[in-house]
Amino acid sequence: MRRNSGKSAIVFSAVIVLAAVVTLVPGGAVVKQEPPPAGDAATIPVQVDKGPPKLDHALYMFQKIHETQGPDKAREYAERRRLDVEGDAVRVIVESSGTMIASERINGRAAVLENHVRSLGGRVEDSYQELFQCRIPAAGLWELAGNPAVRFVRPPLRPHTQAVTSEGVALTGANLWHDLDPYRASSAGVKVCVLDLGFKNHNLLLGTELPATVRTRSFRADGDIAAGEVHGTACAELVHDMMPDAQMYLVNFNTELEHRQAVEWLISEKVDVISYSIAWFNAGDGKGTGPICQTVKRAADNGILWVGAAGNYAEDHWEGTFGDSDADGWHNFSGSDEIINFYVPAGTPVGGFLNWDDWGVWNGIFYSGSSQDYDLYLYWWVGGNWVFVDKSENWQDGDQWPVEFIGYWYHPTVSTYWGFAVKKYSATRNCKLELFVTGNYDAVEYNVPEGSLAIPADSEHCIAVGATDTVTYPDTYHPYSSRGPTHDGRVKPDFTAPSGVSVSNLTYGYRGFYGTSASAPHMAGGLALMKGKTPYGWDEVRAILESRAVDLGPSGKDNQFGFGRLNVKK
Repeated sequence: MRRNSGKSAIVFSAVIVLAAVVTLVPGGAVVKQEPPPAGDAATIPVQVDKGPPKLDHALYMFQKIHETQGPDKAREYAERRRLDVEGDAVRVIVESSGTMIASERINGRAAVLENHVRSLGGRVEDSYQELFQCRIPAAGLWELAGNPAVRFVRPPLRPHTQAVTSEGVALTGANLWHDLDPYRASSAGVKVCVLDLGFKNHNLLLGTELPATVRTRSFRADGDIAAGEVHGTACAELVHDMMPDAQMYLVNFNTELEHRQAVEWLISEKVDVISYSIAWFNAGDGKGTGPICQTVKRAADNGILWVGAAGNYAEDHWEGTFGDSDADGWHNFSGSDEIINFYVPAGTPVGGFLNWDDWGVWNGIFYSGSSQDYDLYLYWWVGGNWVFVDKSENWQDGDQWPVEFIGYWYHPTVSTYWGFAVKKYSATRNCKLELFVTGNYDAVEYNVPEGSLAIPADSEHCIAVGATDTVTYPDTYHPYSSRGPTHDGRVKPDFTAPSGVSVSNLTYGYRGFYGTSASAPHMAGGLALMKGKTPYGWDEVRAILESRAVDLGPSGKDNQFGFGRLNVKK
């Protein structure tokens, strides 16, 4: 994840919507308009239209618009909601019903499901256990969701990025190790993978900011290792700065199944460390379970040390128990306010990710599902009023995950406040809700920094890394840096590491790489450095770094700094 200085921008793999007025003053600061008054969501008409229970709401709307308004309008909707459309076919994940044994996968329900996909004019791109990644024509989505072999049809989970020698090298003392002879025959025996979304321009940096040779592999369906994204390249630069002798792997992916396949390959390659500056939302219960955390555990079980960004979402996070003091079905965030607002500069994507504490049991493949049904609604402030924009109305009637998502983007030229509202559709208890917002200029209204970890930083098998400043205010905590505890009460992050550092001009430039995205590769490089230069195993290396960390918060491990800022010096 990359965050520019202050709270000015986020790298998001899409572009969004907006409106209103922003004023620039000397120095480029932003002067916002006055925030809107408390919003009464119940007074803004919204027609509920949830669609088939086994089909994600955005996919339902995609087919409905395709049939009623035509393919052009459907593609416009798909772009706005970040559905991956190729022609009239959309990429989906099909969760099959029940658990398949090997013979069933060959002769039973898997074959039935694959044949049905082909009969609809679609194709299966990838599969893992009971999950199938498919391309399905718009006209076939409702029929596919009606197949008895289907448990649920949804868009793939989508990752989000967190972006000359880094100033963090000297701050952590890594430079003092570079000229030491390796303990082992060759410290190049330490294999470090930067697992990311894209590595644009990496080939132009070989032999300078990167090693002369690197191992690359793309698990994307299109095989594009660059993918128009410099984020992974910048992360690789920092790993190389910290550990110049490491054997480096650059590997990218685009969906959760491709992610799993990439890790299986890295296991086969006997990689030692994965540097991971990626965030996932609505992908688990915040207790270290779910498909992404399961993959992290799989790597750890095979001896790989997973080092991940904690996230950049401390100012973009709210959580609390559903409360409806005026008994109109809408959550009251504070007093009578039913719309949580945030300010969005023109040209910035808007996203809202809602989940709640009704995941059920994780069986290693999917959750048993939610029976508590809440919905999410998006508004913007225009002409002195809150105006309804879009909605997410997934069913939760026993099998589905407790999640709703709205992503919205065009290319507007003005700025304004946006807001989300949560409605109880059908629930027997007031669940604990969690909302992540992307695209806001500063802290979301009623912001709750605690518990703002991105997935998989909540995993016990992930060394989660928060962000501290490197140059301007050394060792101060960056306020956007996500913090714990996890939803089961564990202390996170595990460490903090430098952010706000320099990389090449082909990526983010002089002191242009901010966020926990920059912190994670510093930590991964520091761990690899000690593994290569000492006789110690991972448990000993980690214990040494815990004892040497610069303790910047309360004594001992805490939910902001972890054990403290990375320090490899004695």
